[in-house]
Amino acid sequence: MNFDTRIMALFTVLATTMPQLVLTGVCAQPEGVAFDAPAIVIAEPINPDVVEQPTMGGGLVRLRIPVSTFQSPEFRGSVQEYIIEIDSPYQTLRVLDFWPKSELYSGIEGTVSVQRTQQSESSFNFNVSAAFEPIGRGAAQGEMHKQSSEQESFERKPPMQILSSSGTIRRGYGVFFKFRPGPYPVLEGVRELAILAEVPPGWRADMLQIYMRAVGTTAHTTRPQSLGESRLWMTTHREGDRAAAAAATRYVNQERALRSLAAASQSQVASHALPTFWHKLGASLDVIDPKIPRDYLAQVIFDSRNRYYDNPSTNRLPVDLRVAVLDYWDVRNELAAYATGGLATKGVQVSFNDR
Repeated sequence: MNFDTRIMALFTVLATTMPQLVLTGVCAQPEGVAFDAPAIVIAEPINPDVVEQPTMGGGLVRLRIPVSTFQSPEFRGSVQEYIIEIDSPYQTLRVLDFWPKSELYSGIEGTVSVQRTQQSESSFNFNVSAAFEPIGRGAAQGEMHKQSSEQESFERKPPMQILSSSGTIRRGYGVFFKFRPGPYPVLEGVRELAILAEVPPGWRADMLQIYMRAVGTTAHTTRPQSLGESRLWMTTHREGDRAAAAAATRYVNQERALRSLAAASQSQVASHALPTFWHKLGASLDVIDPKIPRDYLAQVIFDSRNRYYDNPSTNRLPVDLRVAVLDYWDVRNELAAYATGGLATKGVQVSFNDR
């Protein structure tokens, strides 16, 4: 095999393997922490007369959100903090209250007894001699010593550390929660979060983004880093509203179908993203970008507006996957209409927080 043949064989290997790694994320490190949250949460109507917070004339609903966390055995004890953010991208749920609140803890029960003792000590040495002619000479020497002691005792509160903290974000249209290990470094299991929110008149259902991540250190580094993260849509609907519940269910099913089809179409998408040998070679050398964005699925699911009805990038997707994308946006717009009192959301510009 001559030199040119060997070079071409090497380029062929690079071109056929690197795009798969780039598009599918095979090179990414495995996450040590996994998260889960419900796809649908029931919004319970609340009587405004029993709420002390001032309102703007809208309805009040309460959302109970169980969030689960799981740690891989090799990462147990490495997590320093969990961070959970819940956001209302359409700004239709204004957070009035939330639970759990910020909480402190101490490894010491009760108060701390403090005792202080202060001692002072002084001494003086002297040596005196004199002559009294013609009688004779005399001398005197000695030491003076003085010591005092003061003692006081009192009680004080023990030092406190943060166990959890929470507060609003996005100008009141979102809320965050942070959890730390505390005296017992166990962060696995289920935590129930609760939100009291005000919704506009005619509100029946909505979409919330929930972003969860774990921060900690590993055996390879002492600097805090991400040990796992997850970004999900979470739908909610007014309790007892069957039509809104059906719209939320349709959205959940459509998103699941889109994700499943995208996973099954990875090889086709990679082939369409880099259709020629030179595209494959350029991508392996990081010279050109694929014709289909690497994060196209995240853009479709989480973007603020549908840019894929007639988009050169999405038009390169396999036909069945492109149809699934369009169906997904139709179902999403239908659900969003329930959040805005039935108003059409197509063309409405909303600001999402890009992560």
